[in-house]
Amino acid sequence: MIERLIKKKIIIICGHYGTGKTNIAVNLAIKIKNTADIVYTLADLDIVNPYFRSADNINDLREHGIDFIVPQFANTNIDVPAVPSEIYSVFTDNRRAIIDVGGDDTGATTLGMFSGRINDTANYEMIYVINKYRNLISDIGEAKKLADFIKNKSKLRITSIINNSNVGKMTTEEYIYKSFEYADKVSEAVGVPLIGTSVIKELAEKMPDDVRNKHKIFEIRDYTKKYF
Repeated sequence: MIERLIKKKIIIICGHYGTGKTNIAVNLAIKIKNTADIVYTLADLDIVNPYFRSADNINDLREHGIDFIVPQFANTNIDVPAVPSEIYSVFTDNRRAIIDVGGDDTGATTLGMFSGRINDTANYEMIYVINKYRNLISDIGEAKKLADFIKNKSKLRITSIINNSNVGKMTTEEYIYKSFEYADKVSEAVGVPLIGTSVIKELAEKMPDDVRNKHKIFEIRDYTKKYF
């Protein structure tokens, strides 16, 4: 998966609320930096949802030498949706970026503001993050419907899928195993490849090599910050 992604100038992380997009975005930025020594700026376009967003992971990113672009009022008590103006630098210089998109119609519409610039690069990956245990997308048809909605609103192509099926700290290996068929069917329905299944490192280490290889297990850490 990392080999595929490091060829891209822009990596976009999209999906439904609660699928774990932000944690995937942060893990990818850190993993790419540590394995390929390539720095992607993490750009937070989640301008609405105050609970799970990459702006809350600034210290984690700083520790790994990763640059970031966040909404103007991130991590303050001011709740004013605003697109960070610095995002335009992603398209005007040599920066590579991972864009963490909000999980509602506002997120997809905001991304659509930059669709022309992103398409002009002709070198982006748009990853649809799915979670079998998340309401509204646990059904294959609903997951496909949301993918179509994101494509239409953002005016961009979804190019791959990451299976991030989990139930937080209650996740067991069995939960992961039960998600494999779901992920394959969503991949088939959306018509793009499944490039990995993300699993918290402690669980991933318990899985046999044949399972890890077959299902392209991507070890992650839980960087999610919770405020409720």
